[in-house]
Amino acid sequence: MTAASPHRTLIVDFYKRGLSTGDISKRLGVHRNTVFATICRFNQLGHLKDRTGRGRPRTVRTPAEVKAVRKKVRRNAHRSMKKMSDDMDISYTSMRRIVRKELKMTSYRATKAAILSQANKEKRLIKAKRLLAGTRKKDHLITIFSDEKLFSVEAEFNSQNHRVLATNIQQAADRGKTIHRASHPASIMVFGAVCYDGKCPLVVVDKGVKINQKYYVEDILEKHVLPWAQNHFGQKKYIFQQDGAPAHTAKMAQQWCKDHFPAFIPKDE
Repeated sequence: MTAASPHRTLIVDFYKRGLSTGDISKRLGVHRNTVFATICRFNQLGHLKDRTGRGRPRTVRTPAEVKAVRKKVRRNAHRSMKKMSDDMDISYTSMRRIVRKELKMTSYRATKAAILSQANKEKRLIKAKRLLAGTRKKDHLITIFSDEKLFSVEAEFNSQNHRVLATNIQQAADRGKTIHRASHPASIMVFGAVCYDGKCPLVVVDKGVKINQKYYVEDILEKHVLPWAQNHFGQKKYIFQQDGAPAHTAKMAQQWCKDHFPAFIPKDE
C-alpha cells in the first residue's frame, strides 16, 4: 500500500490560499505530480481523509472466517486457538486477532473445583458469613493460621514450560534435557503457623513419622505452638485456626485445643 503524503494538509492549505502547483511544489520540496494529485483528490472528495477501502483487502480475517470461528466457539467454548488455527489452515496470530478483536473474547484458563452438594454449599456460606463478620471485629488480626506442607527434594520440572536452549539434540541432552524423577523422592514435612504480627518457628516433622492425632498434639501443639503463642500474645486473647486434616479434626485434638487455647475454630465451624 502506498503511504499517504505527509504534506497533504499543507498542500491543500496552500491551494486554498491561491498558490499555484509550481509554487506549492517549490515551498514543500515535493514533486509537482504529488501536488497535482493531492489537489485533484481534494476536489473530488471534498476532504482529506483516506478513501474507503484504502489498503490491501483482508484475506484471512474476512466475515466468512469470523463467522466460522464464532460458530465453532458457540458449539464448544472449550477450544484451543492453536488447534482451531491448524484446522482452518490459518496462522495462530490471525486466529488470535479474530478471537480478540472481532469476537471480543478472551481465552481463560480452565480451573478445577470440587463438586458440592446443596447442603455443603449452604454450610460453606454460613462459615463464610461467620468469618466475614469476624473480620469486622478484627478477629483476623489475632488469629493464628497454621498448616503442614510436604516438600519433595527433587528438581523442579514443568512439562509445558521447561525448555533447554541448544543447537542440536545432543547438546540439549548434555545440558540436562532429561530430568530424572524418582517414584518416591526424598521429602520433608514442615509445620508452620503465622499471625498478623508474628510467626511460630517452623517445626520439622521427624523422618518417616505420620502425623496422627497423638503426634500432632504432643509433638507440635504442646511442644511448639502453645509456648510460642503464650509468649507472643501474653495475656491477650488469640484464636487458633487449623484445616480439616484427620489429625486436626480428631476428638483428642479438638478437645486439647478447646482446653488450652483461649479460642479456636472447631471443625464444625
